[in-house]
Amino acid sequence: MKKKQIIVSLHDYDILKTLCYHAPGSDKLREELDRAVIKKGKVPDDVVQVNSTLQFRDERSGAVRSVQLVLPAASNIQLGKLSILSPIGTALLGYSTGDVIDWEVPAGKTQLHILEVVNTPAAAV
Repeated sequence: MKKKQIIVSLHDYDILKTLCYHAPGSDKLREELDRAVIKKGKVPDDVVQVNSTLQFRDERSGAVRSVQLVLPAASNIQLGKLSILSPIGTALLGYSTGDVIDWEVPAGKTQLHILEVVNTPAAAV
């Protein structure tokens, strides 16, 4: 199945590409970055970026979660801060409101439906 093209800001791309060189377990993130459209200007408001706050539904379980997608050092799942290197964090990057993503997580294949995205530009955080 062909995946939808994802959008990543040039700012996020530079940070995440560097992270991939230093973080074990970043192969999936590297694959996603390799297929991304890198946006030099403003990324559309409904696209998931680093530091975006969003709500998504796991279609397999029906669970709805609100999270902020963050770099690994800031992750804290109890506070809703989801690492970009987690399987779900990597899956969400670059997709937008309404998208449904087929993704492999430790518990098996699932679909993640992005319900809402509220962006905080990475450069401003």
